[in-house]
Amino acid sequence: MDKRYLKNVSIYVLSAIVSVLLVAYIVYHLVNSFSQEVETSAANIVTVSETFSTDAYIFRDEKILSSGNPGNVSFMYDDGTMIRKGAAVASVYSGANTDEIKAQVGDLERQISILENSSMVKDVTVSDSTTIDNQIASLYYTIESRLNSGDIDYVFRRKDELLTLLNKRQLLLKIVDSFNPRMAELQSRKTALTTAEGGESEIVYTDYSGYLYSDVDGYESIFTLNAADTFSLEDFYTMINKDPIASTGNSIGKIAINYKWYIACEVPSVHQQYYSVGNTYTVRFPYSADAEVPMDLHRIVTSGDAQSIVLVFSTGSIPDDFNFLRKQSVEIVQQTYTGYRVPVSSVRIIDEKQGVFVKKGNVAVFKQIEPLVEIDGYFIVAEQDKVNDKNYADKLGMYDLIITKGKNLYENKIIQ
Repeated sequence: MDKRYLKNVSIYVLSAIVSVLLVAYIVYHLVNSFSQEVETSAANIVTVSETFSTDAYIFRDEKILSSGNPGNVSFMYDDGTMIRKGAAVASVYSGANTDEIKAQVGDLERQISILENSSMVKDVTVSDSTTIDNQIASLYYTIESRLNSGDIDYVFRRKDELLTLLNKRQLLLKIVDSFNPRMAELQSRKTALTTAEGGESEIVYTDYSGYLYSDVDGYESIFTLNAADTFSLEDFYTMINKDPIASTGNSIGKIAINYKWYIACEVPSVHQQYYSVGNTYTVRFPYSADAEVPMDLHRIVTSGDAQSIVLVFSTGSIPDDFNFLRKQSVEIVQQTYTGYRVPVSSVRIIDEKQGVFVKKGNVAVFKQIEPLVEIDGYFIVAEQDKVNDKNYADKLGMYDLIITKGKNLYENKIIQ
């Protein structure tokens, strides 16, 4: 066979194979270009906080309540109640009182107090029952929510308030005429109990107005407002390591005589950049159902090249049911950022510009971003400024569909 002929045939076959492969390659990329599916997420405005967790020490001006006699104490008010000067705040029972008797007397006093508060509905008409109904509904659903979240302590603290509102409603709607007979019965039972077991030996009155608390921890004369104003870094470490002062006499509770209170928190020195004296910061208190309290930065206590500083915050706000445990964990909101939330995995660098691809119609378009902070795998990026930025259209904007999943993305690539 002619070798020349075979050579020509081989060339034709090879050319055909190459042509087929070239066509397949072109078709593959055309199909891939027109049919690639992507996943998107709309750019929305979010606000996130950068927090720092540390221990806080509470400073207040507190006066000790004492009794001249040892015995079982029964308080007439709940912790945190505002008390006027000269008010009776507790009963002290001496003699053979047992814990069981004390508990019974305390429960009777609580019931009497509820009925007394329930009777305070002067100058209120039946038409005002709507207000009471709204208060009952609001408190009921709040208690239900806290119960579902496992906050049993909150439920016990607010149950008497709910009972008081229900009693007031009975009076307004004339379901009952008066709680006086029931209060007289309870008072009679209380008298019988105290008389049988040695009697009520003392009523404790307060010489100060302020907020009543039944807990005495021995630091009342150490963590004072004056100390918060003046301590050095060395003083701070001495205070927090000092043993509590032993109680003298029969201390039964205390009165916080000033609505103002401070906290002192140790943080690393490198965090000082986040804080300025006089500014207001949000402090979150996990021990008080994550209550968020706005507090002013009163002082920054430093010392030479120390690795830590102490921040002293102050406030006059006392949230409901707040736990004034002397030392407790807190979260300080150092900075708050507002912008679009963008997955870090979606960010690309193109021509030395940082940005993301967004879906515009059926094509991919590159939009620049300006990250403010990275938190939990996301960037919070600056908002698009249509007023002051003439190039705003080149940057990520509100509701842009960020492509969070897609392969081989490039400008103007056709996608589904």
